[in-house]
Amino acid sequence: MFINIIDKHISLKPTEIGDAEPLFNLVDQNRAHLKPWMPWVDATATVADESHFIEGMLTKQARGEVFLTTIIVDGEVAGMLDIHNISAANHRGEIGYWLGETFEGHGVMTKSLERLEEIAFTELELHKLQLGADVANTRSRSVAERRQYHLDATLPENELINDHYVDEAIYSLTVDEWSRRQDD
Repeated sequence: MFINIIDKHISLKPTEIGDAEPLFNLVDQNRAHLKPWMPWVDATATVADESHFIEGMLTKQARGEVFLTTIIVDGEVAGMLDIHNISAANHRGEIGYWLGETFEGHGVMTKSLERLEEIAFTELELHKLQLGADVANTRSRSVAERRQYHLDATLPENELINDHYVDEAIYSLTVDEWSRRQDD
């Protein structure tokens, strides 16, 4: 995948090992902001930790299990967006994302997700995308709702974050639903 320009400010780029330092720095600057929602924040303590994560994800990407991107806003690393747990047998995958706090509230994730849907349904030929969010994470849930994902279920105590279980809202979007919106 080449750099995917979304608009004059936002683009998605393939994540590379060279992105480890700017991504780590963004996580480090946003620990308090990310920690309530992301179970991996404490484990990302060094640039090496971020490099190791990226290496693992790139290995999975080579096997077709993951599609990993870095979000760039006005030339700065702003966050990450991926499709993980891709099932070739069932043609589905799960969306994951995070943004640095200063990049929130400007439509960055909504626009980025819109482009990722296009890639998922046209290039990766997936049939369904799922997105899970802590029920209390209204910003994350709003992204799914703005993109017209269907709320499939609320799963009690489904995710362990910071030593306590949280309820998770599970959303989905199928290629048929996405295609109908493209025709409108």
